[in-house]
Amino acid sequence: MEIRTQSKTGPQIPSRSDFAASLPAQIDTLSQQWSDRLNHDPASFAAVEVEIHDQFRRLADLMTASLLAEATSPKDQARPGKKLGWQT
Repeated sequence: MEIRTQSKTGPQIPSRSDFAASLPAQIDTLSQQWSDRLNHDPASFAAVEVEIHDQFRRLADLMTASLLAEATSPKDQARPGKKLGWQT
């Protein structure tokens, strides 16, 4: 199943294996950025902590979506509903 973020034309969710393979590099990059920020501005710790939680929440959402895409066959995909004509 193909799952996209934000809209029908948004970025496609990576496969579970692609996501897992890219995770260490993503974490290394982010942790280096956070470390650099804290080295230059230790008072930014509270903001950095919030960013860390937000980033890991986003990564968890991506992992969940990739597992859903893997476990769901195309026939299980939701289709647009029909508009009903209401008669009074």
